[in-house]
Amino acid sequence: MDETEEFLPLGSVVSLAGNEKQMMVIGRALIVEDEDARESYDYGFCLYPEGVEGDVIIYANHDSIDEVHFRGFECVESLFQLDCQRELLSILDVPKADPKPISAW
Repeated sequence: MDETEEFLPLGSVVSLAGNEKQMMVIGRALIVEDEDARESYDYGFCLYPEGVEGDVIIYANHDSIDEVHFRGFECVESLFQLDCQRELLSILDVPKADPKPISAW
């Protein structure tokens, strides 16, 4: 995410490029690990209006967002939490992931 861009609040509903299905932000500034790598993503999403189904989370970066349909709730606590996450990401120096476009799923 470009330093000048702001993260969308939790609960925001968006459409990702290449997909008409709406998704809701359920996580921000996430680090995902598997056996081979550790990468960061700007967001974790669930389908909307379905919500979280099982352990399925869709990871994407801010530049994948095509349209914002609804902006979620923000408060002082959520902004403080986001600042802490940003600081942690900068300290850990985890590379930004380059997820496949949705059309390639």
